[in-house]
Parts: sequence; C-alpha cells; structure tokens
Amino acid sequence: MPSLENRGVQIHYEVHGTGRPVVLLHGGTVSFKHNYADFGWIKSLTEAGLQVIGLDFRGHGNSAKPHEVESYGTANLASDVVAVLDQLLLPRVSLIAYSIGTAVALHLLRVLPERFDRAALVATGDGLIGHPPHVFDSILPALKEVLDRAEYPRDLPKYLAAYWNFVAATGGDKRALRALAQASYPALSTTDAAAITAPTLVVSGQRDLVLGRGPRLAQALGHGTYLEVEGADHFSLAADASVKTAIAHFMKPA
Repeated sequence: MPSLENRGVQIHYEVHGTGRPVVLLHGGTVSFKHNYADFGWIKSLTEAGLQVIGLDFRGHGNSAKPHEVESYGTANLASDVVAVLDQLLLPRVSLIAYSIGTAVALHLLRVLPERFDRAALVATGDGLIGHPPHVFDSILPALKEVLDRAEYPRDLPKYLAAYWNFVAATGGDKRALRALAQASYPALSTTDAAAITAPTLVVSGQRDLVLGRGPRLAQALGHGTYLEVEGADHFSLAADASVKTAIAHFMKPA
C-alpha cells in the first residue's frame, strides 16, 4: 500500500481511476475505507470521470497513530493532505470532506486557494463558522468521554455512543483518538469564509445531531451552495445514493 512520511508520521493513501483528481477526507474515528470505499464512493466518482485519491489521516486507518495531542489539530491534518498532493505531483485538485474533515478542507481552501478548485463538505454545519451549539470546542470533549469508556456507553445519546462502535469495529487506537479529540480545530471567521471563492457545496442532514445543519456556512462562503437531505443524520449521509450522485455531478468535468 502506498504511503509517505510527513513530519515523521507515516500517512497511507491510495489512488483509483484516472481523470480530474478529487481528494477525499474522512471523518473522525474511521478511515477512507470505512467512510467512503465501503459505501461505493470510488465507483460513483470514477464512473463520473474522476480520479479518486483517498488518505487516512494520522491517528486513523493504516496511517501512523501518534499519541501526543500536539500531533493533531486542523493544521497538522491539513499538512497530511498537502504531503499527499506533493507526493503525487498534483498542483490543483478538488476536495470532498466529511465531518471533521470539513474543518480540514476549509483550512486548506483558506490558506492554499491555488491548490483547490472546488469542494464538497458533507455532514457539516454552521459551527464551523462559530455558530453554537455545534462547534468543535463543545463536541470534542464528549467524544473524549466516549473514548474513555471501557464498555459501550449506554447512558450516552446514541449519536455519541455510535463512535464507540466505530472504534471497536475498526480496531481504532483509543489513545491516538483521545489525542485527536483534545487538539484544536478553530472555527473560521465569516471574513475568512467569504474569502474562499472556490465553488463549494455544503451538504447537511436534516437530523444531524453531531454538527447540525449548514445553511449559514454555505451562505458565508464566497461561492457556496447548500443541500439539505431530508431525514438524514450525521452518519447516514455516507451511504446516501442521492448525496453521492449530487457530489459526482458537482465534481465531474464539464
């Protein structure tokens, strides 16, 4: 399996198909495989004429799993993405991101606009521009509590307890994920959001209890479009055929 070393951390990545390159950024506690590949994203996107590039963020999947808090945070996860692009000699790509991956995507769109031509942000919400209650400073302590439990946390809301199942099912490293949950993922200011001019599709589930809904995020972006999926929650968007179709259409070459 291909990998590279970024600042002393081994990062796993994979490439599927040919065409316009799209990099997929997964959510917390899972991996490219468990967030995208297992739900048919590779097939949907490659059939639309896109080249799919997936990576596992540090702390996840087949990438290395440092246990230090300072190894994580938005900037460090974003550096893993840039390292993969540089390894593959890709000057400019599109992004598809999910959950905490959307914070990484927004950071990249802001600091390296010349490297990214468009983006789809899935299972995200207005907390990414600081609107409570779904901001990472409030959400991540609850994730750490889940990770601290030795057994399935039946006393916690199901949308939080689900993360315990994800870690158990994927064989996740709890120490690494605790460190991830204690790092910093600051909200974007509305000024910085407005400066992002790459066309960006914001996709939220109507019943997302993790990151909520994102109409104000889409409106704040310089060129944002909003799609809300009726009845969907934070996790079901990964398997939703309508979401894959909408994003493939948004991403595919003209």
